Amino acid sequence: MIIFLLADIFYKALATFTNQALKGVSRSHQIDMLGKYKTIKKEDIIAAFQKYVMPVFDPASSVAVVVTATGKVESIVDGFTNLGFDVTRKELHTDPNTEKGKSGIETHLKHHL
Repeated sequence: MIIFLLADIFYKALATFTNQALKGVSRSHQIDMLGKYKTIKKEDIIAAFQKYVMPVFDPASSVAVVVTATGKVESIVDGFTNLGFDVTRKELHTDPNTEKGKSGIETHLKHHL
């Protein structure tokens, strides 16, 4: 029990040192941040989500590479084509002496501008 208590104290001291000496944050940084979190509104979260997350799903601003089982290729190609991606398929061949002779299909997705 004493060992765990000492380890806990050590890690807390290390975190405090790292924050104050290396990161340059105040001793009350965590408490200050909790106060700032309270000011965040639902609208702020939605705006951040629309700005940073949604573009990942927009064919005009993203590129996707899919590696999948051969049996799922057609449905994935159809799905991405319906989303507005220009889809290119490429089959990958492997050395029969490695990976038990497996091959696959590489599909490149690029939005057609």
